[in-house]
Parts: sequence; C-alpha cells; structure tokens
Amino acid sequence: MTGGGSIQGMATILRNNKQLLRKRNTFRRGFGFGKLRKEYRKYAEGRLESEPISQKELSAIRQKIIRQKRKENMLSGIILVLVASLAVAFSYKMYKNLEEYQVKENEVFLEGNTNKYLFYIEDGDKWLEKGRYHNAIFQYTLAKEIYPTEFDVNYRLALAYGGKCKYEKSGCEEGRAILEDLRDRFPEKSELWKLRDYFY
Repeated sequence: MTGGGSIQGMATILRNNKQLLRKRNTFRRGFGFGKLRKEYRKYAEGRLESEPISQKELSAIRQKIIRQKRKENMLSGIILVLVASLAVAFSYKMYKNLEEYQVKENEVFLEGNTNKYLFYIEDGDKWLEKGRYHNAIFQYTLAKEIYPTEFDVNYRLALAYGGKCKYEKSGCEEGRAILEDLRDRFPEKSELWKLRDYFY
C-alpha cells in the first residue's frame, strides 16, 4: 500500500507533540472561571487573605516611609536652592551687563553732545569776531540747548546780544534777561559787570 509510511510518520509526530504539551484539565475541580469569580469577589469586598502585621513591622514601614519622604523633601529643597541661585546669578549678570551698556551709551551720548557743543561755540566765536551777531546768537543758542546751565555759552550769548544791542539796536531785552540771570547765578564773575555797558 502506498503512503502508509508517511501516515504512520505523521501520527507519531502528533503523538509526540501531544506529550510535549502541558497536561491540564480545564474542567477539573478548583480550576477555571468559578475560582476566578470567587477571588474577584474577595478583592471587591475588601477581604484579602493576609497575615496580620505586627506593631514592630508597622513601625518599621512607617519609619521607612518617613525616611523616604525626608529624602524627597531634601532633594526638592536642594533643587529649589540651585534653581534660585542660578536665577539670582543670571539676573545679576543681566543687571551688570545692562548697567555697563547704559554707561557706555551715556559716554557715547555725552561725547557726541560735547563735540556738538564745542563746534557750535567755535562757530559762534567766528561769527562774533566778524560782527555777524545774528549768526553768532544762532550758534550759541544751539550750544545752549545741549548744556543750558553752562556759564561759557550763556556769557557768549549775552555778549552777542550785547553787540547786537549796541551796534544794531535790537535784541536788548533778550540780552539783558540773560545777563541778569547770569549775575544771579554767578555773582563772583567780574566779567559780567563789563557787559552792563552794552545794555545800559
């Protein structure tokens, strides 16, 4: 008969495979869905089968939890201190950088203003020497806008108004007001008394 050997080989393999599988009976007593349902009911009702814990064991568990909580608090505190220190250091660095930047900006601003001021004064002096009082007053006024309380520019302005008043018969009131203000603020300056001849 043909094929008899191959069928017998298959039957042997199947038998061997069955023997390799774990033997278990789903329907044997104490196994299956009934047992699972009974255990679930115990858990749901809060009835767990466990041995009672002694006071010593409870105390040990409590101490362990306290130590663990203390470690966590200490770690949180260290992290908080580190973060706060970094924030303070960063803020201080930013403040210093901003302060340095503002100082540099002020220096540049003052230097630029001083250069403009000196230019207006020199240009006004040139016009004053030529007797062009109107132009001199214009330049001195620009210089006064930069440093309004500076004695030199106010004195030159009074001088230019004095020349205009004496030779052109105009600007006397403005020059007199500047001169009076200078005499109030700088009474020790003797050159101011000489300017009175221009206006009075």
